[in-house]
Amino acid sequence: MSGITKSKTRHDLDDDALGKYLTEHIPDLKLPIVSTKIGYGQSNPTYFLDDAANTRFILRKKPSGTIISPVAHQVDREYRVIKALGSVEGFPVPKVYCLCMDPSLIGTPFYVMEFVKGRIITDPDLKDISPTERRSAWFSLVSTLAWLHSIDPDSIGLEGFGKKTAFYTRHCNTFSRIEAQQAKVKDVKTGKELGRAHPDFDEVVDYIRKNVPTDRTSIVHGDYKFDNVILHPTEPRVIAILDWELSTIGHPLMDIVYAVGPYWNRASKVGISGGPPSQPRDDQGGEVYDVENQAKSGMPTMDELVDEYSRIVGWDPRKDRWEVAKAFHLMRGGTISHGIQARTISGQASSEFSHVYFENTKKSLDGALARVRELKGAEIPRSTL
Repeated sequence: MSGITKSKTRHDLDDDALGKYLTEHIPDLKLPIVSTKIGYGQSNPTYFLDDAANTRFILRKKPSGTIISPVAHQVDREYRVIKALGSVEGFPVPKVYCLCMDPSLIGTPFYVMEFVKGRIITDPDLKDISPTERRSAWFSLVSTLAWLHSIDPDSIGLEGFGKKTAFYTRHCNTFSRIEAQQAKVKDVKTGKELGRAHPDFDEVVDYIRKNVPTDRTSIVHGDYKFDNVILHPTEPRVIAILDWELSTIGHPLMDIVYAVGPYWNRASKVGISGGPPSQPRDDQGGEVYDVENQAKSGMPTMDELVDEYSRIVGWDPRKDRWEVAKAFHLMRGGTISHGIQARTISGQASSEFSHVYFENTKKSLDGALARVRELKGAEIPRSTL
């Protein structure tokens, strides 16, 4: 959510109409308001809203144009889960003020929430935090996730927010369908279809579908990492969780595997079919996460973090298809990147950083395929006994 864009863009809002609407929902709002787009908008466009008294709020809206997937960009779901979690005493989510599903006001549905002042750490190596604080920040991140996974969704009004069984099987089916839809999206300039996310996409999905983890249910965030939380301005602790676009009722294994991704999702030891190693993914963290560097960098070990998570939740995720969950994480990430590619070529998303997503689609799905084939290879000796 960093990087403020102040120049006029096609994402500009009708501040006058918006301000009049918000006076009915936000106490003491002082007109006029000024909206400023944040970031480059590959997902739900997000804005600062500043009123005449210099009080700041945050607005999240559905993107304009035709939505490729009907399950994407549902700002009403974001609003619902944040509001529900706000009823849990002390749980770190922003206060939400209103949800507007009427597209006539600013073009698409939106919601408004409070602006939480603090630190958003966008560097996975945590260079913005002193080495003495990194350990505490990591434990805060993971213990807060464990708290989320310990909340009964039905007890806070999230009945029906998602199905409680067969999470991995259903999502393999969903991502197969979404990937096929995205592959057929045409470039607005050339008319050429985007094409498959990866030539071996089906092999990856089929393996995961046949080796899913045991059913378990919790509220899941879906994109849980440091740059989607706010740390206290001076203390290494989480004070707000942001970006609930991918949240649902699902399997907690997905979130914890994602959260500790910097420890395992850098480079494969070997390439696909015994080829050369893949290159480290800088966006997933650097050498500070290598075992030999963790202590001097102030990083806890991955096992320490997962041990703490397990202590709070009462369940050890490493004992339930941990490696399959890693392959799913990479497949899921690659499919999401493929979707951003589709929105880019169809003119719905900024092309400024689109090359990053084209690269990440291949990297993620290459990594998923390598893990699947490694797991298949480990099964062969057992099957021949």
